[in-house]
Amino acid sequence: MIFSRSPADPSTRLLRRALHRVRGAFLRSVGWAALRQSAFLAMPWLLGRAVDAGVESGSPAGALLYGAAFLAAACVEYAGMRGWQLWATLADNRAGTWLRSRLLKAALAVDTDTLQRRTRTFGDLTTRATRDVDTVLVWIHGLTTWVVIGLTALVLVPAIGGLDPLLLLVAAATVPVLLLLLNRVFPPLFGRRAEQLADAHGARSAAVDELLTALLPLRGVGGDRLLVERHHRHSAEVKRRTLRLAAVGSVWEAAAFTVPLLAVTAGLLAGGLAVTDGRITVGALTTFVLWMGTVSVAVNALIARLGDLAEARVAARRIARVLDLPAPARPHVEVEHGGVLRVDGLTVRRTGRAVVGPLDLEARPGEWLALTGPTGCGKSTLLRAVAQLVPASGTATLGGVPLESLDPEQLYRLVGFVPEGPLLLHGTIADNLLLPGPRTPTELATAAHTAGLDPALSALADGLDTQVGERGGALSGGQRQRVALARVLLRDCPVLLLDDVTSALDGTTEAEVLDRLRHATADRIVILAGHSPAVLARADREIALPAPRAVPPTAAPDRTRPDHGTQETRETLHG
Repeated sequence: MIFSRSPADPSTRLLRRALHRVRGAFLRSVGWAALRQSAFLAMPWLLGRAVDAGVESGSPAGALLYGAAFLAAACVEYAGMRGWQLWATLADNRAGTWLRSRLLKAALAVDTDTLQRRTRTFGDLTTRATRDVDTVLVWIHGLTTWVVIGLTALVLVPAIGGLDPLLLLVAAATVPVLLLLLNRVFPPLFGRRAEQLADAHGARSAAVDELLTALLPLRGVGGDRLLVERHHRHSAEVKRRTLRLAAVGSVWEAAAFTVPLLAVTAGLLAGGLAVTDGRITVGALTTFVLWMGTVSVAVNALIARLGDLAEARVAARRIARVLDLPAPARPHVEVEHGGVLRVDGLTVRRTGRAVVGPLDLEARPGEWLALTGPTGCGKSTLLRAVAQLVPASGTATLGGVPLESLDPEQLYRLVGFVPEGPLLLHGTIADNLLLPGPRTPTELATAAHTAGLDPALSALADGLDTQVGERGGALSGGQRQRVALARVLLRDCPVLLLDDVTSALDGTTEAEVLDRLRHATADRIVILAGHSPAVLARADREIALPAPRAVPPTAAPDRTRPDHGTQETRETLHG
C-alpha cells in the first residue's frame, strides 16, 4: 500500500532510504498513535454503555462509572496524540536534514554541466531542495496514519459485526466503491498532474533566479521587461497546473467524503430499525453512529495519504535525479604540511570557446606568483581550474597529492579562491566573514585589518553588523572584494588563488592591502591574477599567458576531470 512500485524504481528506493534513516522516531510515533487510536475507538463504546446504563437500566451509578472511564480514555487519547505528533515531526525534520545535506553534497561533487543537464537550471535545483523535499516530509509525517487506519479496520470490523451483522454489511458496502473506483481512477491521474506542477514550479524558480540576478544590470538596456514577462508566463503556467491538480484532488476528496456519509445515513436507517425490532440498544446505535464517523475520518485520511504518496513519488524522482549523479569516491588523503604546489599542462577546453592554457608552474610556501596575460587569455579560468571549479586536463598537485582526488570538503580547506566579482550572501558583513566557522573577535579584527576592510567598517554606522544586501549589492565593489579577501584569510588555507581582488581599489589602498597581505601570507602559496604595477612589484615571479587559441565549434569539451559543484556555491565555499 505504501510502496506498491518496484524497489528498483528510483523514487521508491529514495523513499525507503529516507524512512530507514528515521526509523527510530517513526516507530515511536507508531506506538503513540496506536495508543491514541485504541483509546479513541474505545470512547464510543464507553459512551454507548453509559447511555444504556442511564437510559435503559436506570442506573446513575453505572452511567457515572462509564462516564468516568470515557474521560480517562479521552486523557489517554490526548497523550497519545501528543506523542504521535511529537515523534512524527521529529522524524520528518531529521529526514529533511538528511535529504538536503545529500542534495548539497551531490551538487558539490559533480561538474556544472552535468548538474544542469539533470536539473535544467540552478533555480530548479533550489525547488528540489525546498518544495520537493517538503513534499517528501509531508509523506513521512503522514505515514503513521496508515497504522491508525489499519488498527481502525482491525477493531471495528468485529466490533460492528458484534453489534449487528446488518450494520457491518452497511459499513462494508463503502469499501468496494472506494477501493475499486476512487483509488484506481484518481491516484494515477493525480500523480501525472502533480509531476506537471512540479516541473512548472522548477521552471518558475529558474525564472525568479534570473529575474533577481539580472534585473538591475538589464534595466539599463531595457531588458528588464523581457525578464518580467518570462516570469509572468511561468507563473501563469504554475497557476494553470495548480488548478488542474486541484480539480482532480477536489473531486477525489469530495467523493471520498460523500461515500462514507451515505453509509452513515444508511446505517442510521438500519440501526433505527434494529432498535425498533429490539436487536440492538439505543447505546449500541449511538456507538455505531460514532464509529461510522470514525470510519469516515479514516477513509478521508486514507485518500489524503494516497495523494501524499503520489506527490512524494514525483518529488523523490526529481530529487533522485540529482542524488544519482555519478560522483567518484574521494577519500580523505593526508597532504604534506608545507607541500609544493605543482601545475603541469593544465588546459581548459570548452565547446565553441578558445582553448585556455596550458599552465605550468611550481610554487613553494611563502612565494607569490603573478599570473598575467592579455584580456581573454584565461587567467580567471585557469585559477578556477587549479581550484577544481571547472573541468580541465593536466594535473595540479599539492605535496604530491592530486587536487582532483581530494574530497571537496578537504579541498576547500586547502585551497582558497577569491574571484574578481565575489559572491556575498544575504546577511551582515559578520555573517559572511563567519561562513568558514566561528572565530574570535580578535581573529575577525586581524583579518579585516589585513584585507584593508577596517576603514570601510569605521565608515559604516553598524560596522560588522551592516547588511550587505542581495548578493552584496549594498556594498561597493571594493568593499565586496575586501570582505571576500578577509573571509578567505579566516579559512587559513595553505594555497590562496586571488583573481584580481584589488582591481576596485585606488592605488594607495591597493598598495597598503598588498603589503599587509604579503606579511600575513609569509607561509602560504599565493597566486594572483592581474597586471597592476602594485601586484607585479610584490610578486616573486610572473607567469605570462599567451593569447587564446581558437578551436573548431564542434570540438567536444574535455571531461577528464570533474569539478566540484555549481560555480557560485563552490566559489563561496572556497573563499
